Amino acid sequence: MPPKLGQVRRGIAPEQTEVMVSRQAGDPLMLPKPLYWDTPPWHRWPVLLTQCVFEGFASRGILVSALQSELGLATPIDDSVPSPGSPDADVLLPRMLPYRNERYGLSDADWDHAKVVDIQLSPPRDVTGRIAYSAEQIGRWELTAEDQPLSGGGWVPAMTLPPDVPSPDKLAAKVSQIRTLCPGAAVVISVTPEWLENSFEDLVAAAPDALVIRLSQLRIAGTSLARFLLRLNQRIETDSRLPLWLSPPRSQEGIPVSVSDSIKLIALGASAIAVDSWLEHVIEELDEVPNIPSIDADPKAKRMVQVEEILQRLLDPQLELFTGLYSSLIHDRPCDLLGTFDPDVANLLGLPCIGQF
Repeated sequence: MPPKLGQVRRGIAPEQTEVMVSRQAGDPLMLPKPLYWDTPPWHRWPVLLTQCVFEGFASRGILVSALQSELGLATPIDDSVPSPGSPDADVLLPRMLPYRNERYGLSDADWDHAKVVDIQLSPPRDVTGRIAYSAEQIGRWELTAEDQPLSGGGWVPAMTLPPDVPSPDKLAAKVSQIRTLCPGAAVVISVTPEWLENSFEDLVAAAPDALVIRLSQLRIAGTSLARFLLRLNQRIETDSRLPLWLSPPRSQEGIPVSVSDSIKLIALGASAIAVDSWLEHVIEELDEVPNIPSIDADPKAKRMVQVEEILQRLLDPQLELFTGLYSSLIHDRPCDLLGTFDPDVANLLGLPCIGQF
């Protein structure tokens, strides 16, 4: 809602969207925007295209989750096999390092350029609903040559906990180890919501720099999501000051969270929001990017032109809307800026009911 008559509220310039992440060990970390790309489908695109997409998002201040192997930059285990890409200073930008359960594709070089390390405790589901990884994902992580695809099935089962974390009450040791390996990065723990009921105390005791709630594969009514976030944030404020990052779900009708919905979630207590739900049309067009002839003199430059055209047309207007709305959230309690026309929603969420006479 806009300011009331006589109320002073100073906003910020729309381009100033930096957020500070306090770290349990070390100086605070500055992020250009409270936005991150949680699960990019790197395995669906050629190596050169993935690098251009990564650079395009990173240049816009979005924290991107990626391993060097996913970008085609890791050194193969067998030195006799040439790497499909070579390290490039423009590609090795600060990123979010996904510390997956099985550590597929993770190399020692990944720690050198990580701004955030995401300890993923909940295994993902693939498009078929399996808790598994596709052969294409494994092939990218293992740097399998395109003309030598993996054999032996179309999916690989995922594990539930990192193999060196036997139980949730041992998470603190893992967080401490990650901080030793990557002292300049923030360490976050990501979980799906069922972890919160039985393991909330263990998650808080592990002292991560943020807690990521991964809801992106669920369908939840909007009021249920708002209520969930309000109650979780109240419990966090009671037990600790742990920031909450959110990968939002779809609605019951399958509609993805919009930019304006993301701003409401920040007002309700989220510290950062995943942009995955904004990117359906972007990903569809990236899937259709035509190949560039191998004889082209500068294939990366042409790839970058293709990617930039898509991002400028489909992503930049959403980022501009986000930064404009975000600039109006400067308030001691951003939740106080929300209102609703629905009396039932007002009662459920404790918000003012607008337009009642």
